[in-house]
Amino acid sequence: MPSCDFCGYGPEGNIDGVSFYKFPLQEEHRRQWIVSMGRNVEWTPSETSSLCSAHFTPDCFESGSARLHSDAIPTVFNSTQSMKKILKDTENILSHQGGGPESTNLSRSPCCECYKRWQATERIYQQKLAAAHLQIKEYNKNLAEESRKATQWQKRAIVLQSAIRAMKQRASITATRKTSTSKTNNLD
Repeated sequence: MPSCDFCGYGPEGNIDGVSFYKFPLQEEHRRQWIVSMGRNVEWTPSETSSLCSAHFTPDCFESGSARLHSDAIPTVFNSTQSMKKILKDTENILSHQGGGPESTNLSRSPCCECYKRWQATERIYQQKLAAAHLQIKEYNKNLAEESRKATQWQKRAIVLQSAIRAMKQRASITATRKTSTSKTNNLD
């Protein structure tokens, strides 16, 4: 049974209506999921990695179904769970250094709220950056295609210009021959 790579939801907490979705195979789309999760872009999900349906907004699903749209991106991530892990790790470090959770109550610290907001803001900007990179790739692809088409049209224009010059030369040669032939006929 799959489990969610973000919140850890899995078989032991099985609730009806929760679905799991594997990471997309298409690289750019998969990267958007990774960035949205707040993971490092270099992180690579395994073949069994998945996210639960709790991380997708209702508009990500095809109407009346648990099936995701092909371009769906998970955006619902509560950083509380990852924050709790950071707080627990910090408390463990402090307790080993002589200060315990009672000496610095990190769970009530306003810095935690700041960190959450900073993390959410960073995730939004990472999503925007990933979307901008996708847009740049699309623009570069379109630019390359249009450049290729422009080159083809330039080649066609050169061929047509050459054909026009050749036709003009033939016409002038023909006109010259006709003129010289008619002058010769008039002399006879």
